[in-house]
Amino acid sequence: MCLGVRVNREKIGNLMVLLASEMPPLYHTKLIKLLYLIDEKAVKEHGVPVTWLDYKVWQYGPVAPEIYFIRDNGSVFSEFIHAEKEGAKTVITPIASFNDDRFSEYELELIHRIISEYKTATSEQLVQITHEKDSLWDQTKTENNIDFSSPVANISNCSIDLSRLIEKDEIKKDNYEGAKEMMYFRLPVNDFYL
Repeated sequence: MCLGVRVNREKIGNLMVLLASEMPPLYHTKLIKLLYLIDEKAVKEHGVPVTWLDYKVWQYGPVAPEIYFIRDNGSVFSEFIHAEKEGAKTVITPIASFNDDRFSEYELELIHRIISEYKTATSEQLVQITHEKDSLWDQTKTENNIDFSSPVANISNCSIDLSRLIEKDEIKKDNYEGAKEMMYFRLPVNDFYL
């Protein structure tokens, strides 16, 4: 389980509740992309992701595996959302009320900007956006010689390092490292309760 889920499970669960409530029907692939876009924008603007999910380079990535597998239900987020098959797609519906206690004002404002910007976008359009030339997904795929031409090999274990977005900004890098250190500090306490 990644750092984000181990420390931010309730925050991520509530974020998915909000997205599913504001963007029905919310398809699984669209949810995965929105979470990534929220984290990417947060890092670009302030140096700190909202969720701290570990995004992998998959064929239709970036994908946080813990979010991908919610389609099978029974995940660590089952008290927040429900995944239901509708033909070839999976629809995510909220089963809890949104609780904003774990979000800063900035994070809520950012999330609502992303919702507004991508509300009408399809899953396929979001895949195209996250796969643009020179995106972190594209750079990581290229640097690690990942080839998705085989119909069988469509996932990898290569993580996308969001801190690369702020390599040249010392203040944002400090924000990122300080926030990451705090996440690790909170980790033993949260692990005790999981």
